Amino acid sequence: MAKKETIYINKGEYLKGSIPANSLIYKKITGIGATTLEIESNRNSIIIEPNTPVIEGKIENHNTLFGVFEGIQTNHIIDYLQNNTITYKKIMTTPESFGKVKRAFSLLNIDMYNDYFLLYDEAHKLTSELDFRETITLPIQDFWKFKNRSLISATLTNFNSYPIFKKYNFKEVIVEPKYYHALKVNLYSTNNILQDIHHFINNISDKEDSRICFFINSIDIIIAIINALNIKEQSNIYCSNQSIEKLTRKGFSNIFTKISDLNKYNLYTSRFYSAVDIITDYKPHVIVISDAIKAPQTMIEPLLESRQIAGRFRNGITSFTHIAGLDKTIQAKKYKELQEYLEEQRKAYIQLKTIYNSATENGVKQVMKEALERIEISKYLEEDNSFNYFMTENLLDAEATKSRYKTWQDFILSYSFDEEFFEIENQYNNSYDWETDKLKISSKNDRLLRKEIVDIFFSLELDKRIETEEQKAIFEELKRKDEFIVEICQNFDKEFIIDKEYKKQSLTLALIKKKTDEKRLSFPVIEAVLQSFKIGIAYTEKEITDTLNKIYTILEINKKIKATDIKDYFETTPRRTIKRKDQFEKGYKLLKAKYQFNKSN
Repeated sequence: MAKKETIYINKGEYLKGSIPANSLIYKKITGIGATTLEIESNRNSIIIEPNTPVIEGKIENHNTLFGVFEGIQTNHIIDYLQNNTITYKKIMTTPESFGKVKRAFSLLNIDMYNDYFLLYDEAHKLTSELDFRETITLPIQDFWKFKNRSLISATLTNFNSYPIFKKYNFKEVIVEPKYYHALKVNLYSTNNILQDIHHFINNISDKEDSRICFFINSIDIIIAIINALNIKEQSNIYCSNQSIEKLTRKGFSNIFTKISDLNKYNLYTSRFYSAVDIITDYKPHVIVISDAIKAPQTMIEPLLESRQIAGRFRNGITSFTHIAGLDKTIQAKKYKELQEYLEEQRKAYIQLKTIYNSATENGVKQVMKEALERIEISKYLEEDNSFNYFMTENLLDAEATKSRYKTWQDFILSYSFDEEFFEIENQYNNSYDWETDKLKISSKNDRLLRKEIVDIFFSLELDKRIETEEQKAIFEELKRKDEFIVEICQNFDKEFIIDKEYKKQSLTLALIKKKTDEKRLSFPVIEAVLQSFKIGIAYTEKEITDTLNKIYTILEINKKIKATDIKDYFETTPRRTIKRKDQFEKGYKLLKAKYQFNKSN
């Protein structure tokens, strides 16, 4: 990226002027008023924020700002846009609700692309949340249509290397503090998270007046910590609406979806990790909990998340601590290795696509089309087969994050890349006796638990989409409790599971049959079967089963074969008698193939 600009800022200062247009803005510190600057600027603006709590917090402090999220309808946006008492319109929306904003402008025949400035705030979320929230990038399709637009984040990204930003001649703007701004951290690596929590709390000097804020992307671990410390009445839990029912059922009452006054203990899920302003007179102790084994969704990338979390408290914090349960069995590809792997898969995908484009029979094209859509690499590619850089960056970040939680050395190194960002004050690599009291996280695996998981899975419509960070957190927790029943939910509807009475044996057999059937009707198998049999020929049942057995063995399909399986591939006569070497056997004559296959390809 050719153009580069640095804006220097002193301690206690806020950004001035206006957000530069057509820029990638990297602010090395949080809380310098960048979003507020745009809200108060003398121009019409659309600001995209990653989560609803951010928007709710901003509209409470800015009367002319209009928030768009779940529950806000297009007609509400139209009413706001037609309010002539507001000189400069300011719309703040989640990525998922951006479509409603577009519809409102279209219905009013307003040219938002030329008349409005678009700011994509917390732009690092475009990659860090894309694996479970694909709709987060939807506004990017319109982003390039705006005459004036910019992205901003307090987290370093690789966007400046993306060809698309070079194509549109974007400028890189760095907001550089003129003072020491490293986050001081205490690091714990442990085989017992509860004991390290005790260790930290017992060493707090200002216990009487202190406030402690836990950031944990797991409702189960939040429940376990509160129960273990016996602090239910002294605790506030901040989470999504989706988690309220479960917490209420467990006997919790101080549950909030918006920021409120701090309690003695405060526990936040990931929707509060970035952009949210927490205004309080207290300077709390902040503790991040990551459990790589029991709750992988709690793992954070320090460079991406830790400074964001600490920056939520606009009046500062007393201390920042990260307690991590590690997993020495974690397998993570290195950056270059993963890039090479993706490139190899891309080449294979292009070859398959070439075969699809050259096919002439409708049956072959349909099967190939389904195969191309199911290939994992397809979601990382654009229509011209180039990489979608947001998707690939997400995958690279996810692999990098996993690698931080393999060993104590890896964990410490993640906070040691650059002294500009972190200063390690204390580090503990603790190991406790097996008998020592631990967090009691529910892990019962019986039919009652399976029923509970099924109810939650379908009530939250996780079978249809997993878009928000709360949905992802719940999905990961359900998988940790019983990965088998989650897979069942992904493959069958709720009525089918109820009909099987949640019995593991019955559901296992159903899953095996479904997977086998899917594999039997995949393109390579169909191709092999159609090549092995001829239309108009009568085959005995033994000839049919012997031939199918050879094909299934080669293609690793584990299924008990019946002669009637041939009907999956061909239309046949009714079962008939066939003469073979002076003997009469039962079999079928093949009349017509159910799929088309081009033998010349």
